[in-house]
Amino acid sequence: MDLVTWDKSYSVSVECCDAEHRKLFFLLNALHEAMKAGHSRAILAGTVHDLEKYTETHFRAEEALMQRAQYPKLPEHRLEHQKFVAQVKQFRHDLETGGTCDPNAVVMFVGDWLAKHIMQTDKMYSNHLNSHGIN
Repeated sequence: MDLVTWDKSYSVSVECCDAEHRKLFFLLNALHEAMKAGHSRAILAGTVHDLEKYTETHFRAEEALMQRAQYPKLPEHRLEHQKFVAQVKQFRHDLETGGTCDPNAVVMFVGDWLAKHIMQTDKMYSNHLNSHGIN
């Protein structure tokens, strides 16, 4: 069973962003399944790495759209992205090196952050991007 299921309530009315958000949910659910299956920290670290890399790709694309539309809250939005990536990198490092990292805490952090970020911060750019022809 999925930890988080994407539905239309998560839509930001920008199709490429919605598609990328669905992919992020898929990666989060894969991490959750790996954790539930009791996979080793190395496998969890690899899954977190995949999530980290795709998140960075998504953030770059999303920020490029905001820049193209001259979204006024881009600097704050970018800072949220940077903080998230830094935390996920720390989780991956801890998993790879045997540090004090609870895989369940990683899953919960990523799931909570994604849901809140999409529902609150990302939805704020919807109208602005749409008014600049980005749908």
